[in-house]
Amino acid sequence: MTASLNAAARHSLLSLAFCVLSIFLTGCVGNGPVKADLDGDRAQAEIVREDRAFELGKDIAVVEIDNPYGEINVRDHDEAEVGVHAVGQLLPGTYSRTRLVSSREKGTLKLVVELPGGAGDARYDMAVYVSKDMPLVLNGGRFRVDAKKRNARLTITTISGKINASSHAALDLSTDSGTIQAAQLVENWFGVSRLRSKSGRIIALAPLSGNVSLSAETGGNLRTNFGLSVHARAEGGHQASAKYGTGTSEWRVESESGEIVLEQAVILGEDRDSAEDSD
Repeated sequence: MTASLNAAARHSLLSLAFCVLSIFLTGCVGNGPVKADLDGDRAQAEIVREDRAFELGKDIAVVEIDNPYGEINVRDHDEAEVGVHAVGQLLPGTYSRTRLVSSREKGTLKLVVELPGGAGDARYDMAVYVSKDMPLVLNGGRFRVDAKKRNARLTITTISGKINASSHAALDLSTDSGTIQAAQLVENWFGVSRLRSKSGRIIALAPLSGNVSLSAETGGNLRTNFGLSVHARAEGGHQASAKYGTGTSEWRVESESGEIVLEQAVILGEDRDSAEDSD
């Protein structure tokens, strides 16, 4: 009996200690605001977590997401909805509270991260859960956009944020100064895949065993890991082109001044991506 009481007492003390530690670390608020020190500064950041779900009707053919305030990380799931898990960071007195606003028009579900009043600054990182077969339009800003191993068309733009993308369908990727790392996951796809930057570096992986028409042009450096002739341009920079098979799948890579790296993607299987990147 005494042993049982001692065990119960130890359990209560451990529970109390854990609760105190939880209060210290998170404020015991669950999914509500959490206070955290910023780099030893006395200012406090308010961390806000939220989970949202947006139903996908049969009329929705495209999902578009605009988030200039943080990362967009796409994850796959099989539900007839778009799930969002978001983490926002707000500084009292400086940061306004961001909000996620949805609208539906002409077959598109659009999710926009807004900062009411446009005052101050904010951070709002998103994990987006959506079917692999849903075409996506993702508009970022200074932060990373990640959408890999997709089955449908991907359109992604950033200002300086890195783009990680791969799909069985066409890619349309654009950035000003961010890095693009992208891969085609099939030997043949429909339409044109186009990667563009102003000064950002582009690492492009395409299979050469299919019917691929490849062209690359930049005002900076251009290099490859396979037998492709690179030529200097009269106006400066480099260019290269090649045609494999019938050339019906187009792969265009363009940069005003950024380096372009062309690599051969080896198709290993239906669901495997040899171009998987490391962050």
